[in-house]
Amino acid sequence: MFKPQMIENEKDLFCLNNHTQQSRLVLFDQKIQKSQRICCSECLQTFQTDAKIVGLTIIIQNIEDVIQKNASSLEDITSNTIQKIKLCITSVQNLKTNFMKLFDSIIRTAEDWTLNLQAQREKFNQYSFYDELDNLINKQNKNFDTHIKLINTINRSWITKLCNILTQFNQNKDKLNLQQFYEQVISIGYFNLSPQYSIKLQLIDQSVKQWEKCQAIVFDYSGSIMVSTQKNDIRVWNFLNGTIKLVNTLQEHTDQVQCLVYSNKQNSFISCSQDKTIRCWQLVQNEWICSQPYQQHTDQVIFMLLNSNEDLLFSGSFDKSIKVWKVDFNQNKLKFLYSLNNHSNDVVSLSLNQSENLLVSCAKGYNQIIIWERKEEDKFEFKHFVTQSFQEYGHKVKFIKENQFMLITNANQMDKIFIFERKEGVFQVNESKTIHLMTNNKFYDEYHFPIIYNQVRNLIVLRYKMFIYILKEFNDGKYKIVDQLSCATYSIYGTITNNGQYLVYWDNKNQGYSVYELLNK
Repeated sequence: MFKPQMIENEKDLFCLNNHTQQSRLVLFDQKIQKSQRICCSECLQTFQTDAKIVGLTIIIQNIEDVIQKNASSLEDITSNTIQKIKLCITSVQNLKTNFMKLFDSIIRTAEDWTLNLQAQREKFNQYSFYDELDNLINKQNKNFDTHIKLINTINRSWITKLCNILTQFNQNKDKLNLQQFYEQVISIGYFNLSPQYSIKLQLIDQSVKQWEKCQAIVFDYSGSIMVSTQKNDIRVWNFLNGTIKLVNTLQEHTDQVQCLVYSNKQNSFISCSQDKTIRCWQLVQNEWICSQPYQQHTDQVIFMLLNSNEDLLFSGSFDKSIKVWKVDFNQNKLKFLYSLNNHSNDVVSLSLNQSENLLVSCAKGYNQIIIWERKEEDKFEFKHFVTQSFQEYGHKVKFIKENQFMLITNANQMDKIFIFERKEGVFQVNESKTIHLMTNNKFYDEYHFPIIYNQVRNLIVLRYKMFIYILKEFNDGKYKIVDQLSCATYSIYGTITNNGQYLVYWDNKNQGYSVYELLNK
């Protein structure tokens, strides 16, 4: 058991006046210096004080109780961290083993390829006098042409073998899962600290007004560019230390813009609209270039999701379908791939899990949550409907972990967030992790303002009805509200910067943008 140890020797603790008798009393007074708070009975005879006086032994015991309590918490944190580090080491060892197998296989294949060519080269030095004489007389070089064709055949055969090796390893995401290792490392630095710190929203600015509705806000990776909507238009802002300044208005959509997604790799973003189209935007020499309008949906496009490689885009629509697109940000264009059509109502929310082998989608209507699984050639296919234990429309979904997603309904009486976890291949509600929100049976929730999860700071930001909530996951695996903001309206649309430092939203009560800083407290 941990035993606190005081640096000073208790016998050496004397009062400031250096009286001969040992000091056994402590003055509880914030106004005096810490070196003057120890006194003895002789000190009390020469001055008066209204401060509380406590025995030294009791004070030492209280201090050691606090230290022991803190030490116990620190022990839990460090043990948990050490355990995660060990998992990282195991992951690295597995990666090393699998990479070494890959490298060894490539080297062996290359060496066999070399031996094959060397053996064939030896055969080239042998010739038939009669054949070569015939070639010489007829001024032909048949054998050379034959040898070239043979070399090409050998090379093609070994190249195919090498490509097959690389393809097999590339398809095995579990063997070379660098993303999983990255997430393990990130969780070491931040997750264990989260129970110690809460979040406090501090208002920075509310001076920027916009009278027309904004339905989506996104940031570039650095947090220096903010893009928002204003009905049919897209507005581009400079963002610096919580202040925004309008620099451009983009006008290409012919109806209200519904959703925006910004690249994390370059200055490009994608927009979708009630005009049924999707557009790509690219910043070239301080000018935003718009792509052609892409239209595969037959009704307004409501939601978009970009994968981590930024080469696939998923779009959800009121036409009840999910369209999958190939993205090329360098060329500022999309290519339609295929459609997912198992929903029977408007698709309003999408989310990928960490390994991106599962997609969850949510549509209006009862029991309209679907899990899609990535199959061959990275194509997603229907896996199953998620069974709900409650009869409410789902409105927003978000994968928080590999096998766990969060669901917000549009309920006007339920006022809860449900956590679904995968057990034996099926996602089910974990009732013990249900999050209870402020009761408000006068409104339904609205599906814009998606759930935002910032893994680095271990915080979740979401809007439900008239409140914006900040949640954190604690060591018991449960999510708790650490701060909330009442906006006195349900028309609220916003996001946070990628580093989790600032929250920006537009609401129709303020008719403008509010900027808050998320501070640790």
